[in-house]
Amino acid sequence: MNLKLYPFFVLILILMSVHCAEAKDLYIMPSAIGKVRNKDNDRHKAELNTILKDKEFKKALRKGVLGFLERAAAKNAGVNIKQAGFDTKFNAEAILIPLLFVDNVISFVDEYGSSDESLYKGRVYIGMNFLLFQAQSESLVYSAPLLISVPYLNKTKKFSLEPLAGQIRHAIVNFFTDKKTLKPNAQESLGNCLADMDYLFATKTCSVNDIKISKGTAKRIENSKKYKELAQMLAAQALSEEHLVLPPKTRFPAIRRGLHASVAMFGVSFQQGSEKGFSERDNVYSTKMRMPEPEIEYTLSIKTGVKDVDLGPFLERNYTTACYLEGGGNNIKCIKAVEVQISKRHTKVSDVHLYNSLINALSDFNSCNR
Repeated sequence: MNLKLYPFFVLILILMSVHCAEAKDLYIMPSAIGKVRNKDNDRHKAELNTILKDKEFKKALRKGVLGFLERAAAKNAGVNIKQAGFDTKFNAEAILIPLLFVDNVISFVDEYGSSDESLYKGRVYIGMNFLLFQAQSESLVYSAPLLISVPYLNKTKKFSLEPLAGQIRHAIVNFFTDKKTLKPNAQESLGNCLADMDYLFATKTCSVNDIKISKGTAKRIENSKKYKELAQMLAAQALSEEHLVLPPKTRFPAIRRGLHASVAMFGVSFQQGSEKGFSERDNVYSTKMRMPEPEIEYTLSIKTGVKDVDLGPFLERNYTTACYLEGGGNNIKCIKAVEVQISKRHTKVSDVHLYNSLINALSDFNSCNR
């Protein structure tokens, strides 16, 4: 061999070996959906369980999640996303477990007209977390909150989610199929997670731990607990544009159950309580769920104001909401107002406009003052 060409061939071999080292196939398990706990005897949660069991929806969800991850992985040429099947050799390092965990179901109604001709109008908010775990370490490698919003109009206050099943399923699948969901920064973060499973633990992670509402807001809101829960979900979704947002620690036990149920569906069982890895028996391993500690812990404080202008048969009511996100040296101030004409024929005005004002305040994060 010509000695002058020898360094050239060595360089090619080095580049090839680097390429081979970087290239990897990641196998995605079928997407599991964490159960909606029904502690408050909320029948909406029971209905949602039924809606999310639909086989065609699960197929569409799995396809959507695959496409979602493929788009993120596209920035790393060596990462390939594939479906894991029952005939796939179970290599825990290469298996990813997607879990769509239902965090909350929040609904409210506004009542119109007389008692004889009452009409109920409202909206349902379904808060979820899309979580991605590595099978071997059971470590969280990616987290994204999503909020599904579905309107309804009915003549009965005790409405059912069943007629909204199609809209709910479509909205969830659309989160994963809509190419606008993964903004450039989010795509880069997820792409890096897929290329390096420890990436999440080296990047900024945050959580929204404390929700405070003013005394005036507490008096105006009919259901303060429900209002705080929606505020937490909205704040997490807003912050996800800049950080990887971790679910609340109170949800960890339920997330663990969903994670184990997902792996069990794939024909693998757990021995909990240690981190020894795979046992000698086939398809059994001992592990412990690993969730990162948030680098930034945010506190959300909320103040609301209501002002009326009498317009004869109507009231022009202004609902203003100020949200203050504080943490990690950041002080983010979001203020938005909603002006609504309220008919004096209303037999009751619910929290709907206070909710809308809160949503508007946290939906356009870029317009908030820093």
